[in-house]
Amino acid sequence: MTAREDGAAGAAPDRLVEVGERLERVLEGGAPESPVAREDARELVRLLTDLYGEVLERVLSLADDAGSLTDDLLARLADDRLVGSLLLVHGLHPYSVQERVERALASLRLERHSAEAAVMVSDDGAVRVSVAASGCGSAAVVDLVRAAVEEAAPDADVHVEAEAARSGAPAFIPLETLMPNRATVRT
Repeated sequence: MTAREDGAAGAAPDRLVEVGERLERVLEGGAPESPVAREDARELVRLLTDLYGEVLERVLSLADDAGSLTDDLLARLADDRLVGSLLLVHGLHPYSVQERVERALASLRLERHSAEAAVMVSDDGAVRVSVAASGCGSAAVVDLVRAAVEEAAPDADVHVEAEAARSGAPAFIPLETLMPNRATVRT
């Protein structure tokens, strides 16, 4: 990936958010006072969004018909933050919620943090992730998991729960075990 592509990939979600916020401001604050004119503006945005979705679907279909839409290319498109988000918005994303969450968790390499996560996706699309982590950084690991899952599945109702670590190791180390040569004062 070139520096330009890397910068563009990082800026894409920011640009997407910026455009969305600007559209909202135009529709809410910049639209004429007339409710009919505001609704016409909203309809125009819906029509353009639908048209772009149809075009995106057509591009994927043409690439597939030509034999160019390989699994690798589809994965690269889905993993691109901007393209992936557009695929998601238009119902064209190749990965299910479960797959997107599992891929996001795999990219975190939780074993490096002495943590593990279990994912359950309900029929209504709600995602429950149980995170088992130990040590003083466990809250940060849970936050890391939550952010990754919410980014991977913005279309899902996400619940991330912390569990007690399964290692059986005590979370508290008694002071006297750290300082065995000191006399313990009892009162």
